Parts: sequence; C-alpha cells; structure tokens
Amino acid sequence: MDRLRCEDPQDSDFDEIMIQANGRQVWPFTGWFSIGSGLEVPLGVDVAFTGEVTVVLYDQEDFGSDDDLGGVIISEGETNGLAQFDITGDDFHYILTYQVRVVD
Repeated sequence: MDRLRCEDPQDSDFDEIMIQANGRQVWPFTGWFSIGSGLEVPLGVDVAFTGEVTVVLYDQEDFGSDDDLGGVIISEGETNGLAQFDITGDDFHYILTYQVRVVD
C-alpha cells in the first residue's frame, strides 16, 4: 500500500484510523493514526498474499465498536502499476493508492 488520502473524515475534524489486511492490523503497526480532510499519509506497507487480500479501513471510536469504513479486495492479478480505490460512505471519503507486485 502506497498512500492514504482523506478527502472527508467520518468524524467532524479528524478520524483515528487503522488498516487491516485479512483481519490483521498492518498500519499503523499499533494504535491509531489521526487524519483529517485534505491530508495524505505515506503508508509504505507491503502485504504478502496469494490469490487475494481484503484491505479494510477502520475509524476508532471511544465508545462502542470501531467503525468499519469499508475497503477493497485486491487480487494478485492486478499488476498494472499504481491503482486507486475510493473508500466512501454517506459521511466520509478516503482514497487508498496501492500497487500489486509479483515477488519471485
């Protein structure tokens, strides 16, 4: 995963987010990261997988369960350079940029 851009956070100013790949937290390595509207953060996360990987963005909540903001299923057949995926809902919008590389 190359970078994540916040176009519109779910909460009023900032979201406390984390990313999971196949149910395991991969970014940040622990805890949460605060991000607001118009901000972009480099991820620099490599996730090894065979077949496909499910990448999900979460917004941490102080009370109740964390919000699953949605995500993308990335297939190992996607090898056409950088790709972008919009993670959107009624009250939020993120853009995840990623690239699939074949490793021998």
